[in-house]
Amino acid sequence: MRVAALLAIVSLPAFAQDLPDPGRRVPENELKLDLPKRDATEEARSHAVKPPPQRATDPRTCESARVNRELACGAPYSYKSRSQICTEAHAIYRGICG
Repeated sequence: MRVAALLAIVSLPAFAQDLPDPGRRVPENELKLDLPKRDATEEARSHAVKPPPQRATDPRTCESARVNRELACGAPYSYKSRSQICTEAHAIYRGICG
């Protein structure tokens, strides 16, 4: 059994395929190809990424989310503060109050 496994491992390189070299050289005619140029409007649009506008926060909603987080999480480093309910309340608070 060991001899058969050893023979199989030793003979694996004999069955390998002849694949092209991954570091092959690029022919000269492919180097001289002209890539399509981008027009000025498309170039300007690709760099004009603006952050989203600041949305107005309602103080009452923000305070309600804060109270919800305080009630759901309790004291820091407590068992409640590691719960899924606390994580969800904190995510709601961050989403509403920023």
